[in-house]
Amino acid sequence: MKKINIAVDGVSSSGKSTMAKDLAKIIGYLYIDSGAMYRAVTLYCLQNGLINDDKTINEEKLKAELPNIHIHFELDTETGRPITFLNNENVEAEIRGMEVSALVSPVSAIGFLRKEMVKQQQEMSLKKGVVMDGRDIGTVVFPNAELKIFVTASPEIRAKRRVDELRTRGNEDTTYEEVLENIKYRDHHDRNRTESPLRKADDAIELDNSSINIEQQLQWAVDMYHKTIGKQDGNNRDR
Repeated sequence: MKKINIAVDGVSSSGKSTMAKDLAKIIGYLYIDSGAMYRAVTLYCLQNGLINDDKTINEEKLKAELPNIHIHFELDTETGRPITFLNNENVEAEIRGMEVSALVSPVSAIGFLRKEMVKQQQEMSLKKGVVMDGRDIGTVVFPNAELKIFVTASPEIRAKRRVDELRTRGNEDTTYEEVLENIKYRDHHDRNRTESPLRKADDAIELDNSSINIEQQLQWAVDMYHKTIGKQDGNNRDR
């Protein structure tokens, strides 16, 4: 069966990463978490004093530090999910915290950083069989992806889900109001940034998952995959 590339875009905390990870596991594809790459860079900035007092990024220093930032993924054999490593250190837990979440949007909007990350992501996809999620996968990273999905949900639903996720990771201090404010800020910033703003690709299939659960979302994605593969096989037979 011919392999394809799958782009999953969407608003923050919409469940797109969960969808992409689970879909990749079921169909035997490689999952690449583009958002985790930007979160890892954000963590590096926090750890190395690249955040200015006004919470802006010291872009000159970041550009100089790029050769020292190495990100890779390893598969967790127990969960079947990828783990993010920054300079060979497992940072999966650290990059999901609110401190990183509050800064990842401005970091990910930096032009030279996006170009470097996109270059790395595109290199990972050359052999096909990749599922990647993010903000501009279908529009910039994989514009020729055979299947493009755009995931959305109401800010209130996303905030509740995010708080529940943080609670399961032992973070009891973050409030719903704080998370909702962060989500609304990120939505505005992501849609209005100059470099690769968040938008739905013209040929993407949209899913509003506000009223469905994770299992229903995954089944929908699997159905879309099989439908796309069916079309690809049909097109090949017609040639």
